[in-house]
Amino acid sequence: MTNLDPNDTPCEGKKDGLPPIARRSILLVGLGLLAGCATTGSKSVRMPGPLWPDAKLFTPTAPVAPAAPLAPARVLAGVIPRSAWTKGTPQLDNIDPMLPVRWITIHHDGMTPFLATDYASCVGRIELIRNGHRGKGWADIGYHFIVDRSGRVWEGRDLRYQGAHVKDQNEGNLGILCMGNFDQQTPSLAQLVALDRHLRLCMVKYKVKASQVRSHQEWASAKTACPGRNLQSKMNGIRRAIA
Repeated sequence: MTNLDPNDTPCEGKKDGLPPIARRSILLVGLGLLAGCATTGSKSVRMPGPLWPDAKLFTPTAPVAPAAPLAPARVLAGVIPRSAWTKGTPQLDNIDPMLPVRWITIHHDGMTPFLATDYASCVGRIELIRNGHRGKGWADIGYHFIVDRSGRVWEGRDLRYQGAHVKDQNEGNLGILCMGNFDQQTPSLAQLVALDRHLRLCMVKYKVKASQVRSHQEWASAKTACPGRNLQSKMNGIRRAIA
């Protein structure tokens, strides 16, 4: 697996290039074997990633509701709602509202290779990622959508809320995760077809151009190998196809 850079961590509530909104301090768990969006380079804080499967999972405490909760968001067509895979709720006192979507960023989970396509295994993988992110002090799973190897698309973080998936660049940035470690395996055909279809849907809905679709490693602030060489090699083709 690619070496992980512990410094590539996009804090909840951090803005891209703007003065940070005052928020409660984020608890960073110093685990040497964290997975997710594998990073390279210097020893700096890395993006939130799921715990290894043998690590102790975090049990979130009851969330504190904000004074004026946002109206429920509608799940996009063809997306499995998060209620199908978790009863966990975001920590609402540690999360920012989503600004108008201007970017879409593609990730892999960077954990151990994942070949399963059955429903239960995919549910377990997503919940493992969410628990890993919560265990690092994040409000919720960092990604807005997850694409599994069978081509299912799952709702992650509610699109009412800003994600936590690219260091200093989370404002207006929709995060899509493809399950697997694409330094060690290749995405399935069904996964690529579903990613293409879902990208098109999001781009139309939020008026995002192909030039505003990036992989995680294409952000200068990221210093990461995510989404792995075997998915990164397909990024230009994906953008040409949807341009």
